[in-house]
Amino acid sequence: MDLINQQKISCVDESSSAMDRAQAVATNLYPNFLRRLLKSHVTGEFRLNLPKPFCDAHLPKQSCVLVLSDENDREYNTKYAVGKNRLTSGWKSFSIAHKLLEGDILVFQLIEPCKFKVYIVKATRLTQVDGATTTALPNQNFHPKSIEAVKTEPEQENTNPTEYPHEHDYYSEIANGKRSSEYSLINVKDVKGFKDFTIYVDGISIDSEMPIQCKAKYYELCKSRNMFLHENLVQGLNGKLAAEMISETIKIADAIRAVDSKTAPARMEGWDKTLKAFEDLGMVVGFLRVRIHELLSISRENQASVRLKRVERDGAEEEMRALDVKLSRVKTRIEKIDSEIDALAAENEGLDPVFKEIAHCPW
Repeated sequence: MDLINQQKISCVDESSSAMDRAQAVATNLYPNFLRRLLKSHVTGEFRLNLPKPFCDAHLPKQSCVLVLSDENDREYNTKYAVGKNRLTSGWKSFSIAHKLLEGDILVFQLIEPCKFKVYIVKATRLTQVDGATTTALPNQNFHPKSIEAVKTEPEQENTNPTEYPHEHDYYSEIANGKRSSEYSLINVKDVKGFKDFTIYVDGISIDSEMPIQCKAKYYELCKSRNMFLHENLVQGLNGKLAAEMISETIKIADAIRAVDSKTAPARMEGWDKTLKAFEDLGMVVGFLRVRIHELLSISRENQASVRLKRVERDGAEEEMRALDVKLSRVKTRIEKIDSEIDALAAENEGLDPVFKEIAHCPW
């Protein structure tokens, strides 16, 4: 456990409650919330409800894997059910490993978009935090300020998993504070620049799978659409596959920009089929498909006009062939007439004696 948190707890009076000690630990840890454990949290189905305001403000809008990190940086993957604001599978392993009991209080500090550092304050009086405490100073990207802590009342177990009537008792946030951009990745509007842009799939960063140039282009594409294009990917999708989908999407987007009318139709139809497959897996690529369809529509209209002109040309050629046949017949007739004329001209030369005989006949 780090020296800062030891000092926090040692400053608390010996008779202080577990909640007082937990609030001392929570000071300057941002963003955080506190949770007093009930019997249902540490026995039976082992399901832990999280504060809805905290979930709405800081956690993904879809079910994902949340990582709980203890003092030895041992990590436990838990399933976060977004509709019920609770941890299910994986929470039991964490609870048993740290011997959690009813009445213990946990301080959850969000240190990455889908990762918590967990501090355990036992219900029995101790002089230090047991279990999952941090061994390092709080993340320096945060901006510590005084934390508002609401006075708590004994918590009753809630049978409605979507409503936790006392969740505000253990939910603390920096008063009038502002989240670090590192934790504002839920909405792309909050990303101030490329350095703050991280690609998460099921709560796990896949930046290492992405070439930096491809990631930069994807960042610009997301900003242009004002959303993360991968935010609706199906749960459980392999991170490497997701990275390949994003890379291929960028390649197609670049290719659309560079397309020409000569090679457009055949290539774009292939792109559309690829994007349709991505869309079926939850990737937001409809705007690219719309652009492809617009270009294909222009190309197909042109091709249709060309086909019509070719039909018209075929008709003209057929007409020309008919005229050629008619012309041939006319030529043959002319040649025949010419022959007849020549014959008559030759016959006319033989009429001279006849002319003379008739001319000299007696009156």
